[in-house]
Formats: sequence, C-alpha cells, structure tokens
Amino acid sequence: MDNIVAALLLAVSISASFLIIFAIQYIDRARHVAKIKEMLNEDDEDLKLKLTEEQEKKHKNSLSYKIKRVMNHAGVYRHQIPIFVVSYLFISLTAAILLAGFIGNFIGVIIGMFIGTYLHYSLIKTMITRRLAEFNRALAIAISVLVKMMRNGVGFEQSIQKAVDVSSSKLFKTAFEKFFQEKNTFGEEKAFENMLEIVDSKELRIFAISVKIGRQSGGRFSQTLEKLEQTIRYRKKMQDKIDVVTREGTVGSYIVAIIAVVLYIMLNFNFGGKLHHYYMESPYGRYQLLGIALWIFIGLIVNKSITRVKS
Repeated sequence: MDNIVAALLLAVSISASFLIIFAIQYIDRARHVAKIKEMLNEDDEDLKLKLTEEQEKKHKNSLSYKIKRVMNHAGVYRHQIPIFVVSYLFISLTAAILLAGFIGNFIGVIIGMFIGTYLHYSLIKTMITRRLAEFNRALAIAISVLVKMMRNGVGFEQSIQKAVDVSSSKLFKTAFEKFFQEKNTFGEEKAFENMLEIVDSKELRIFAISVKIGRQSGGRFSQTLEKLEQTIRYRKKMQDKIDVVTREGTVGSYIVAIIAVVLYIMLNFNFGGKLHHYYMESPYGRYQLLGIALWIFIGLIVNKSITRVKS
C-alpha cells in the first residue's frame, strides 16, 4: 500500500513538473509571438506613417496645392483653381489680342502672353503683399495688447482672445478664429501651422515659436512675449523703412517711363504728326515702337527686382 502511494506521488510529481515546464514554454512562446506581432504592427504603423508622409509631401509638391495655397494667401478661399485659370486666361488673352491687333502678326500673341503672365503674377503678388502687411500690423498691435494684459496678471488664453477681439483687421480675426477652432482638436502647434495657409507671415512663425518656448519656460512666459514684442516692433520699423526705399525706386522708374511718353507726344506735336504716322501706320514703325515699349517694360521689371528687399 505504501509502495503504491509512493508510486502515485512520484507520478503526480513528475506529471506536475512536466506540466509546469510545458506551461512555462507555452508562456514564453506566447510572449515571443506577441512580441513579434507587436513588432510587425509597429512596422506596419511606421510603414503607414511613411506612406502618409510621402503622400502628403507629394500632395504639397503638386501644382494644384501650390495654386490653392497662393490663392489662399491672396484672399481667395473658394474655387481657387477656376478663378486662377480664368483670371490668367483673361489677362493673357487680352494682352495677346491687343498686341496682335497692333502689330498684325502672330508675334504679338506670343509677346502678349508673356506680358499677360507677368501682369497676372504681379496682381496676385500685390494682393498677397497687401494682406501680409495688414496681418503683420494687426499682429504687432495684438502682441502689445497681449503683453500689457499679461503684465496685469491676465492669463495667456484670455489675453490673446481679447487682443484678437479688439483688432480692427478682418483678416487677422479670421486667421485667429481658425486657430481657436483647431487648437483643441489638432493641438496648438498644428493650429499655428494651419494658419500659415491663410497668410505666410514670418512674424507669425516667430510668434508661434515664442509661444512654444514660453509655455516650456513656465513662469518666464511674459518675459518671452516682451522680447517678442520688441522684436516684432523692430521688424515693423525696418519693414517700413524698406517699403519707403522700395517705393521711391519704383516711383522713379514710373516717372522715367512717363517722361518717355510725354517726350513722344511733344516730339510728335512739334513734327506735325510725323512720328505718329511713322510709328503707328507703318509696319516697321510699329515693330520699333513695340521694341521701345518692351525695353521700358523690361527696365521697370529689372529695377523693381533690384530695389526690392526681402524682409
């Protein structure tokens, strides 16, 4: 009887040992498989992330995205591509038809298309520049209000909201309303980045970086914004000086062009209309007059590019 009990206990012990060994192996294998699956899942996520980044990069490099971004900066928020195409064709074809009718040759169409392309580019560039100047002025005032309120103990969120509310710029309010809507959903950094789709402002980039640094610095947030206010104010003063110098150079070029037109009219009057007869009624005269006009036009473009200073 004792031998039978001992044998049974030995068999149970051996079986239990094997069960424990198999259980440990099973657990280790399960952990290993789970780890492999996790690694595979992480690789899939990384792959998906890479694919998403490549798709986003490809989208941002596409012509349609660039046109939409430019038109957004110009203040056109809807139907950007149709408006861009229609306005370009209207200006270019108008210039082409006028020059073709003046010269009476297909060369006028080609030259007119080039002139129309430049005029269309200048129009959009002017719209973007005016909106950018308006936004930067409003941002400088808002930062001053923000700093003064934070000095008086008001929190950043309440201060920036109040600074936006008292602003007289509709563009500035529109941009920051978009920021307030997206901040809680996408995060503050992404919301600032999306604001750049409305207006591509370096001052806004500096403000976004300063806010990020200020939040990380804790109690020194107000000091960071005070330094930012000084920087924005200095940049505004420098930009005003640059605008004055650029405007003087541009006005000087236009005066030279107007003098050429006045000189032509005076000489034509003194010679009894012979200049008009030669340049307007003879084919060679029209080519020469077009060459003179193109020379002046190219000179204005070159002078504008030389006197322009990037801020």
